[in-house]
Amino acid sequence: MRARRASGGREGELLRSASKLRHSVDPLIPKLGEECPTDRFDKLRAGLEKVREFRDDKARLDKVSRWEDDLVRAYAGLLSFYLEPELPGVLVAPFPGGEVSFAPLGSAPKEAQIAVQQFADPKRLMIGYLSWARKGYHFFATPDGLYCSGPSAKPPGSFLRSQLEDLPYRLEPTRDGRVECTHLAHREPVPWVAVLWPGAERVFRVCRACAKSDRQLLASISRGVAVPDPEKAFPVEVSLNVDCRGGPGCVHHSVPELPRSLRKSYLFGRLSDAELIDAYRAEVRPVLERSRTPVFVAGGVCYGNHRSEFLDALRPTPEERKALEETLPEVAGLFEVDEPAASRVLEKLWPTHAEKIVSAIVPDPAEAERLVREARASPGRVSELLRRAARETHEKTLLRELPRYESLAPEAVFVDAVARSFRSQGAKAAEKQLLQTLPREGKQRGIGYGLLIALDQERPHAWQFTETDRQFGQSLAPLAKRALEVPSGEYHEALAALLGAAGVTNWGVRA
Repeated sequence: MRARRASGGREGELLRSASKLRHSVDPLIPKLGEECPTDRFDKLRAGLEKVREFRDDKARLDKVSRWEDDLVRAYAGLLSFYLEPELPGVLVAPFPGGEVSFAPLGSAPKEAQIAVQQFADPKRLMIGYLSWARKGYHFFATPDGLYCSGPSAKPPGSFLRSQLEDLPYRLEPTRDGRVECTHLAHREPVPWVAVLWPGAERVFRVCRACAKSDRQLLASISRGVAVPDPEKAFPVEVSLNVDCRGGPGCVHHSVPELPRSLRKSYLFGRLSDAELIDAYRAEVRPVLERSRTPVFVAGGVCYGNHRSEFLDALRPTPEERKALEETLPEVAGLFEVDEPAASRVLEKLWPTHAEKIVSAIVPDPAEAERLVREARASPGRVSELLRRAARETHEKTLLRELPRYESLAPEAVFVDAVARSFRSQGAKAAEKQLLQTLPREGKQRGIGYGLLIALDQERPHAWQFTETDRQFGQSLAPLAKRALEVPSGEYHEALAALLGAAGVTNWGVRA
């Protein structure tokens, strides 16, 4: 404890408290639940009433303040101060909920003096009953007073209602007695910390995404509670919350429980919610990494050493799959990503497998080497660069599958350019290519309108075409759609059919 100078305001507070307690000792006695035995409280009340009889006899009060029950002694000291208000220096005592100041009025323990001097605050009054709690009593401080349920651990309803309002997180009550964050309520696979309260038949859980480094769920739940054994009354659990599909031999089936050292540190307020989860993950990670076989985890789902199932869950493009099939066999031990995305896995593999990843996606050695250099120069853009490379490679592959032509007629050049844009980059790119190369006159306009119908984009542009162009285009639309969508091996025949129907003869020679 440390001392500090008393103020006039503190003296006035003590005098007001003493004045109220001179009239009644009721504010010092908790409200008793149905299962709470009354004998000890009756004895306490009798001792307090005896002191109140001597409220105007300072000599008797000073004598009582040196013996009797702790709360009785503290009560006598306060009433004695009322008769001769000479305030000594104020002492500051540390408690789990913070520092509390009090005036040393007599020889009673600090807990009893705080309770009597600040009885109007149920949490401060409860401090005087901490020794009772250690002997088997349960106390609950609510805004409307201090309650005692005796040996029963069940809290009063008013305490539970006020507790939900004071929690440090937005938690949702569920039907099965859990009170948890939105992510866990929606069964998202995120690591969590849980505080169990068997006495209230409740479990409070918050996930790592919500947990803060300056908040503690246990402190919030147990605030205003005094119980015989806090560790037993509020068990703490931490879980990686992994959905293990790797089979009974997977390392996730035998993850160690929360170590007692971490549990104690959390109980004594030395770890926050976020710090406890992170410390537990750091504790068990070496165990997971010592696995003799690969352990693939994505988005909270463990696939054990089932590489093909893990790969399917990533939903890779053909190029990404090829790169992953080249590199994943070299993975050993725990391999974990926060979401089931091929790009996230490739990004994690990049530092040690860059050349192999790029060469699997980009066939051109020179282009692959350039991309590796670019990615290493900008490490944060690896995923973006890989996506771009995969897209460009995919586009080039599609275009290489199409036939090449020599000496194409203008109408054929027009249709072929739109078709290649559609196949490599999609409908928007094809529409843009069509409008940019559409001539002011000629058969291309009717063919163009037919292509717009095939792309389902004719309405916004109908005003740009004559009635003749539109009628001509409508007749060509089925053939235009086929030219856009047929497999690459049938493209030449589909292109010839469209141009033939449009009356374009000798339109080109296949290379």
